Amino acid sequence: MDYLEGYLDYENTSYVYDDIVFLCTMGDARKFTWVFIPVLYSIITATGLIGNGLVVLTYCYYKKVKSMTDMYLMNLAIADILFVVTLPFWAVSEAKGWIFNDIGCKILKGIYHINFYSGMLLLAVISIDRYVAIVHATKSFNYRGKSLNYSKIICVAVWLVGIVVSLPTFVFSQMYYFATTGELICGIRYPKNYSTIGKLVAPSVELTLGFFVPLAIMVFCYSLIINTLLQARNFQRHKAFRVVMAVVVAFVICQVPYNVVLLHETLYKTTSCEVQKVMIIVRTVARSLAFFHCCLNPVLYAFIGVKFRFYFAKIFQDIWCLSKRYITFRHNPSRRSSETYVSRRTSELDIDNPSSFTM
Repeated sequence: MDYLEGYLDYENTSYVYDDIVFLCTMGDARKFTWVFIPVLYSIITATGLIGNGLVVLTYCYYKKVKSMTDMYLMNLAIADILFVVTLPFWAVSEAKGWIFNDIGCKILKGIYHINFYSGMLLLAVISIDRYVAIVHATKSFNYRGKSLNYSKIICVAVWLVGIVVSLPTFVFSQMYYFATTGELICGIRYPKNYSTIGKLVAPSVELTLGFFVPLAIMVFCYSLIINTLLQARNFQRHKAFRVVMAVVVAFVICQVPYNVVLLHETLYKTTSCEVQKVMIIVRTVARSLAFFHCCLNPVLYAFIGVKFRFYFAKIFQDIWCLSKRYITFRHNPSRRSSETYVSRRTSELDIDNPSSFTM
């Protein structure tokens, strides 16, 4: 059972007691998901694309990837973009059933899982990178400045782990009719011989690699970082302390609720109709909150940095200049003053800000 599954199996459930069949109808809960999921997924997709798109745009056209931190942030933004672009398909599926055929089911579910695992592992890697940079600042200064190739290897390893762990998703995901309602859905269906094992292993792997491992690494690294920052006296270190706390709090608030729900459903199976209705709503809200974390990543890891804000302002300056040039050209094609303006503004901003990311 993963982020995109679970509630489908509970839409209508039958119970048999002394040859009498009781049908548990999930109409009220499903009405909630029909409205909630498309709206929230649309907001998350738009916000995630804008925020993470600005990060990728900055690294591609304004700031070269020069350090290990840059490499990790770039890959995290790419993982988040590829993650959120799958959400509109699941929103459509919620409203109309699965209409993207069997191949689409395998591809979209596989892409979702690869970027989910890669994104979470990259958060753990960034925690380690910050731990080394702050707790062992003196020893790591020269090493981190010359270790871009190592960061590339680490990122490749992270993506490979995400692909390997997601291979069962590509293999076993398929489009099928949900027997009770006749609705087409996209889900993971294991062969009968492996069904019990698959339903136990899949959520266990998701909880381990997608939550417990990143959480343990983040708690360890950020605890030592906080201890180091508390011993510092300057303003920048206290500002960095607030950044660390924001990162940890955001991760806990966004990720803990859904993983608690997932753990509960893995360990305890309920046959109560009313409990299942409540769990559908709780799972839907918790899952959406977990998805929203990828929208916060650009703010927590990039926008808050001094240098990135400089390039961020430069992007909007260039967009404004380009739009002004386009308007001027439409009204008077013979004029080139706007081009001179763009060139002047760009040259003014070409000086690289020496300050680095706050954290």
